[in-house]
Amino acid sequence: MSIKGFVLILTAIGLTSNCEKIDWEEEEKSTEEGTTALVVPVSVGYGTQEAPYIVEQVMKGTNIGSGLKWYIGYVVGSTYSTMKNAVFEGETSYTSNILLSSDSTCQNIDRCIPVELKSASIQQKLSLHHNEARFRQCVVVKARFGQYFRTNGLRDVQTGYWLPAFDLSQIKATPAEWQEWHSTY
Repeated sequence: MSIKGFVLILTAIGLTSNCEKIDWEEEEKSTEEGTTALVVPVSVGYGTQEAPYIVEQVMKGTNIGSGLKWYIGYVVGSTYSTMKNAVFEGETSYTSNILLSSDSTCQNIDRCIPVELKSASIQQKLSLHHNEARFRQCVVVKARFGQYFRTNGLRDVQTGYWLPAFDLSQIKATPAEWQEWHSTY
């Protein structure tokens, strides 16, 4: 084999391994961000993964601050172009957003907030279009507070995970009370 042929083979191997390496780095990055670490909140109201902000705090928009924070709520629907087009169903073709509420049975736009799902990977993971069976389940997302569809909502979702069969009302007590309740069941 000529030196030129050998160099071409090494270059091809290098390009292939670089592509694979990028995939692995993205996987490792998502693990570092906590996408595979399922943290069950023990309190609410602080914007941390253990005590995420709730929908009512986002609606009021006070004391949330800027930057990425953690939020929790039930996925109760999605919408197209405006909140007036909200659909409170699991079966939907909308992939770019979800609606969160603190009430799993909510069907009122005044009691929910829109959450922008910008990237294809986040849409795959969190949209009702791709997760119809998760309709009315609890989700925890890391995002930025901001205006979306001319109302307070969440933008720039970085990661999130589902909490199937999770009852959000159980964590409205103080962390100590919730831990005590949780240990008895």
